[in-house]
Amino acid sequence: MKMLFLTALLTLALSPALAFGGTIKIPKDEPAATLNIPDSWEPEDADDGVLAESPDNVATIFFKAVATEKEMGSLIDDSIDWLTKEHDVKIDEASKSEKDFEDSGRKWSRISWDGVSKEWGPAVVGFLFTDLGNGKVLTVTYWISKKDSEKNLDILAKIFSSVKAVD
Repeated sequence: MKMLFLTALLTLALSPALAFGGTIKIPKDEPAATLNIPDSWEPEDADDGVLAESPDNVATIFFKAVATEKEMGSLIDDSIDWLTKEHDVKIDEASKSEKDFEDSGRKWSRISWDGVSKEWGPAVVGFLFTDLGNGKVLTVTYWISKKDSEKNLDILAKIFSSVKAVD
């Protein structure tokens, strides 16, 4: 029994899919927040934020710190336009869902919709928001395919619980 436990522990410890890289700063030059994303998700700087995708291409997330509601609204509008116009994603407006919740002591707000694309099939498309203080809000844009999404939920939870505001 001990050997089975040790083997499982070593497998998890050495698994590259679960190996979290260093601390990521958002934005990189004047950070308002930090978080951790697994190296296997290949986080990359993009448009003053960080973009990452699960190795199985089931989940895509984009983190950006914004300072105003206008900037947040623009980010949402631009993201929806990008998905619908450039990637032919159909969003079901009637499926809109809004929820406030708390994770690891951090308050979040979520807006999401059901969506579908020819390439990836049914998905959940949405935005998460959390106050970082100093007039900044961390905005998370996400696309999570409904097929096989449960494989990434634990890692996504770890990413979101790693968010810390920079004072």
